[in-house]
Amino acid sequence: MKSIIRATTDKAVSRREKEHAAIARRAATEGIVLLKNKNGALPLTRGPVALFGAGARNTLKGGTGSGEVRERDCTSIEQGL
Repeated sequence: MKSIIRATTDKAVSRREKEHAAIARRAATEGIVLLKNKNGALPLTRGPVALFGAGARNTLKGGTGSGEVRERDCTSIEQGL
């Protein structure tokens, strides 16, 4: 029978998690796209932002099956803004 890897219950962050976090941060940094300022729309002015729906505060981090995510920490859309 094939063993199944499950999420850890250990509170300490493992070396593997730290390495993967560094890779994810680097990929996100390198994946940032600069926008062309057509029609003077950028930069956006500071002001209120409207967030609608439960997903803004309780952001879905994954799905089921191969999309399942067991994160140690997650930033919601609301927190990110």
